[in-house]
Parts: sequence; structure tokens; C-alpha cells
Amino acid sequence: MAEQQEIQLWQTVQPVEFVPRIKDQSESQSLLIQTRQAVGYSVAGGQLAHAIQSRATHMLLDYTKASCAIRYQVDGAWEQLPPMERELGDAMLVAMKQLCLMNATDRRSTQAGKLGLKVAKSKFTLSLQSRGTPTGEQVMAKIEPDKVPFERMSDLGMRDKMHEQFKESLDAHGNNILITAPKAEGLTTTWNIALEAADKLVRDFQSFEHQEHPEPEIINVNPNYFGGDTGKDLASVVKSAILKEPDVLIFPEMPDAESMRLAVEQIKKTEKQIYARMVAPTAMQGLVAFLAKYKESAAEIASTVGAVIGQRLVRRLCDQCKVGFEPAPQLLNQLGIPAGRVAMLYKPFIPPPIEQQVDENGRPAPIEPCGACAGRGYHGRIAIFELLVPGDKLKAALLKTQDLNQLNQIAKSEGHRGMQAEAVLTVARGLTSLDELKKVFAKR
Repeated sequence: MAEQQEIQLWQTVQPVEFVPRIKDQSESQSLLIQTRQAVGYSVAGGQLAHAIQSRATHMLLDYTKASCAIRYQVDGAWEQLPPMERELGDAMLVAMKQLCLMNATDRRSTQAGKLGLKVAKSKFTLSLQSRGTPTGEQVMAKIEPDKVPFERMSDLGMRDKMHEQFKESLDAHGNNILITAPKAEGLTTTWNIALEAADKLVRDFQSFEHQEHPEPEIINVNPNYFGGDTGKDLASVVKSAILKEPDVLIFPEMPDAESMRLAVEQIKKTEKQIYARMVAPTAMQGLVAFLAKYKESAAEIASTVGAVIGQRLVRRLCDQCKVGFEPAPQLLNQLGIPAGRVAMLYKPFIPPPIEQQVDENGRPAPIEPCGACAGRGYHGRIAIFELLVPGDKLKAALLKTQDLNQLNQIAKSEGHRGMQAEAVLTVARGLTSLDELKKVFAKR
């Protein structure tokens, strides 16, 4: 009898349904029929379905002469999968490239494309990037749900009391709101959820967006497009929008100096608001960089800063298998937690070595991986937020120095709780582990 072939991961799940980004329905169907005739179609559909089932946000394909190495990124951590035979991996990539409207025969150039995916009623967007390497080709597949699985800032990890303070700043008048995060640390998601949290029913919100990089549609946020084939620059669009007397001016990307000057004038004259976002390691670093970018308007910006949000992403402990332990007084002291304040901290469940997994009679009794997190110990990610609400001393100091240590000390004297203090609170709330904090903050 012929030896039975081992079932591969892509064969263990129901494949995804592909939705090419082609407006013409007949052309889309023609592409699907053409691609479906090759073996790579089923491989691609199954591998992407397995990635989604595994909660992967990214899939990295690394082609060498002999094989295709596959890695998933789950909750921000990379996991190695069994390699795929080069021939099968090539067929899979040809199908994905064709469906993403890329050149399937070009294995050297840098290319990019997108494709819609459906799994039952859930929809996803696949963003594919490929480039040639000395040993073959490297392909990054990013998988994003079309519907953000969060509704409130608390879903992202923000404490209730902080949310109340932030919401108060969002709905105030005559101030600047700045939302920051390091690169690839969830800035876009936090931005969109923050906009949803703002009171848009009784106020007029105008957003300024490059035509080639539009923002997701948000109810009662009106987009104003510039660039592309609009023939308009940002400053002229801001001037036109100001004539409508909006309550909130929204800048998803940092505007030029003239546009910011026009917007800041509205804060001072008519108590309007500015919402802006930028990539920055911490709230304070973001605020300092923000003021440095707009030196001519720095005094007006500093005097009207209402709130600055900073964040870092950490893996969330799996609620099904996390293990509680009583912290030693010395550990609580190191963390700055008063004795008696926290009775229990938590860590991920780590099974003992396989030889120690036995029953009461000493017979082998392997421990089944947790059904919720697949034995990872973590399930999903949350943000550790810091909310910087500058007081008068800090606002004055921001115009005199960029020394972060000095500015942070002033902020602390005004009641600001920094990122590391918020991180300890996140551990105390049982949401993540000390080991995860050490790992995340070691990256800085």
C-alpha cells in the first residue's frame, strides 16, 4: 500500500471565499474562474483560512530553493509553522498574486495588491506585498477585519476613570486633542474609536483627508479632500471649511504649518477644537514633537492643549487559563503597589515538561492545550494608555525646554500618571503579566 500523505494545515479548514477588488462583476467572476482551475487556488484559500482561524494578523512567506517557510503573527508575536514544499508554495503564491491583481510571473520586483476575503459572515481585507530576495522571494500578507472588533475605549483597555477624563476633553471647547502611539501600535484603531466616542450629534465635525488616503467613514464626520485630482491644497480646503463654522477640525495626518495656523486661530477666536494624531513613543514625546513642528503657533498650541493620549500594546492574558499567584511583599514594593492593595497577580499557564505530565498513578497524561488561546497563554492584545492633561506649569515649561525628564517631572507634580505607572495598574487589574511588560518595555 502507498504511504498515506500527511494532511497539511491548509487542508484542515474550510477555505476562504475570495472577493477580487474589481468593480465590474463579470471581470471579477472571470478572474475567479480562471484562478480556480489551478491547484494553488485551494491551497491559498485554505492557508488564509487557517491563518484567520489562528487569529493571525500577518502571514510571512519566505521562499528558498527548497521550500516555503511560513510564519504567523498572533497577538504581536511571531510563530513558526511547518514549511511547505516549494512547488506547492509557488502555486499558492501565483493564485494570491493573480487575485490581488499583481504580476504573478514577476518574482524579483517589489509589488503590492489587495483582495477581499470572506469567512462565513465575516469580511477581511488581505494586503499583499512581495519582493525578491537572494534566495527567492519574501511575501508579507496582512489580514485585517473590515469591521473593527471594538466599540469603546474600554474595549481597548482604557480604565473607566481615564475614559471619563478623556471624554470630557473630547467634548470640551477651545482645545487641542492629540492622539499618539508608536508605529504599528494601534494608532489608527484608537483614533477611530476616539472619534466614535466624541459627541458628534450636536456639533459639526470636519475632517481633512488626502484624496488618495481617505479615512474610514464615521457617522457625522464630514470629509474634506485635498490632493490627488482635486486640484486643491490642504490650506485652501481648511479655509473653505472654516467658512462653514465647524466645531471640530480633524487632522488624521500632521498638516502643513499654514493649515495648522488657520486651525489654531479658530480655537482662540471662536473656541473651536482640533483633533490630531501622530506617531510618537509616549504622550510627552508626541506633545514636544507637535510643538516643535509648529514653532510659529507653538505658544497658542501649548496654551490650548486639552489632552494627549499615548499607548503601548501588550498581550492580554487568557481568561480561561491564566494562573493567579500571591505576590511577595518585596515584589509589590518594587512595583510601587501599597501592601494589601492587591491580593493576587496573574501569569500565563505554562505546562510542565512532558515527562512530568502524568496521572496519580504515574502514567502519561498529556495536558490538553487551552481551547481558547491554543496554549499560548494570551488571547488578543490591549493598550496601556496614558492620559496627559497639561496644567499651567507644564504649558509654560513646554515653551522653554524640550528636556523630557524635566517635563515629565513637572507633569508628575501636576498629577500625571506615566506609561510605566499605568502598566503596573494593568498588571494589578489582571489583564497582562509582568513578563509581558518586561518584554514590551525592553523594546524601547
